[in-house]
Amino acid sequence: MFSERVERLNLHGLHFQHVVLCKRRAWMYLHRINFAQWYSRVALGTARHLTSYQRDRSAIGLFGLAPDRIDWQHYIVHENKGSGGAVQAANLQSAFYALMLSIATGKNWTAMVHILSTRSQRTLELDHAMLASLLKASEELEQLARSKTVPTASRKKLCGACSLALFCGFV
Repeated sequence: MFSERVERLNLHGLHFQHVVLCKRRAWMYLHRINFAQWYSRVALGTARHLTSYQRDRSAIGLFGLAPDRIDWQHYIVHENKGSGGAVQAANLQSAFYALMLSIATGKNWTAMVHILSTRSQRTLELDHAMLASLLKASEELEQLARSKTVPTASRKKLCGACSLALFCGFV
């Protein structure tokens, strides 16, 4: 059910991050509406991301998976985040990668989120609660994908850093 939905909707890790952060942002991403290429903060973040570490080339070409590093020997998927904010969103994105690799390989994968600003990390197991969260998020994403109406958005702290802030009127 989960993997079928992921494939049918062409869901990727960022979908699972966005659905936690903002339903409007998730809807826009699902409908391939994106203003990030015109947003200077995204360009700066991309440059920092590219220069702060070397990307793992073994992840290239994996369907819907773009983790920062994969430890194929120990079954750990690594995701780097600049700061410790949006914990639930980062966790769900990283757990999505671990679950998809678990399904694909038949092995139990773990996700590790690295917080670059504090040089800390947290390990995520695919326990019952995390699997339930992923399933719920995939159901929410399916509802958003079917919806023809852009969801309403309320102003949040993260709006100041969002490439959609102008569209939403939260500048």
